[in-house]
Amino acid sequence: MRLNYPRKNAMKSLQKTGGRITLLAVVGALWACDIPTDAPKLEQEWILPISGTSIEVWDFLPADVGLTEDSSAFTVQVDPMIFEETLGDLCEACTGLDGLTVPKPEFVGDFHESVSLPDDVESAQVQEGRVSVVAENRFGFDPLRPPGGDTGTFTLALHDGGPEGPILDEVVIDGDDTSFGPGTTLTRELEYSGPVGSSFSVTVSVNSPAGGLQPGNWVPIRINDEIQVSATPGVLEASSAYITVAGEVFDLGVTTLDLANISQGMVDRVIAGSIELEIVNPWSVGAILNFTIDGPTMDTPVILIAQIPATPTSTVEVEFSQAELQSFLGEPDVIMSGQGTVDQNAGTVTLAPGQVMIIDAKLDLVILIG
Repeated sequence: MRLNYPRKNAMKSLQKTGGRITLLAVVGALWACDIPTDAPKLEQEWILPISGTSIEVWDFLPADVGLTEDSSAFTVQVDPMIFEETLGDLCEACTGLDGLTVPKPEFVGDFHESVSLPDDVESAQVQEGRVSVVAENRFGFDPLRPPGGDTGTFTLALHDGGPEGPILDEVVIDGDDTSFGPGTTLTRELEYSGPVGSSFSVTVSVNSPAGGLQPGNWVPIRINDEIQVSATPGVLEASSAYITVAGEVFDLGVTTLDLANISQGMVDRVIAGSIELEIVNPWSVGAILNFTIDGPTMDTPVILIAQIPATPTSTVEVEFSQAELQSFLGEPDVIMSGQGTVDQNAGTVTLAPGQVMIIDAKLDLVILIG
């Protein structure tokens, strides 16, 4: 067995021997009988098509990436986030007032949390995505409507990448319209579409004015009190995704080779042959294909290894030895199965729903006639 080896000189082309004979046209007439011994000695090339193999795009998708029911978009699962910030971290003026009931100091602060897309997803073109954000106030006062003071704001923002990245969506909650008393929650949805990188973050910004100076407006200050936020991304739908595929393993399926009707006399006259693969590769990634030809009456499986180039289309030929060919030709229930492995240096590629790698194969045999 050889890898992508040129055809030997002993394998004569049909043009040198009187024309190509297609196996399908003559199999009924020749496979069931032997060639007369007094026929002129020559070599003829016979070609047998083999069922094609299709590798769908989902064979390259990470575990948390799937397809919508109509296969029009990828679905991407993103983990939820839970994060919090204490009053002491948001309000520097509060640190010396811990445990006291006093006029509420003014403070402005923000905090955030980031989450990554699934492993191997470097970026995605999002058709529809949303993040449900729930904030719980565990302070002893309302930061948006402090007693005796002006009203403040509570801003939720979704950023591409870290907190300094582009804003995908933003919601401003104004104390003029909404209260945020102790023990209550605020729930909002952030929506987005378009290109996103491998991570995004949710930022919470609190602008809380000072409270009134009258004793009736004073509030308890506890610097370990906190605002807790949970951000739950919905399943986002993406029209394409930039995904790391290096080293990815994909299945080549199982193909039945209908070879049992070849007579032993014909098998004995097979002197050389190869398998030719015609490949349509929408991702233009190189890969190693490993095929196994096996059957219940074969002593040893035949192993084929083919290296396909990183091009949109290619034709690859792998030769058999005479012994390998004669081990499975004429045998019953012979199947060909295998798997492929994407080159380790393939890096990342853009995947889109509906993409298919197609591998068509044909068995090319050289028969000694006469």
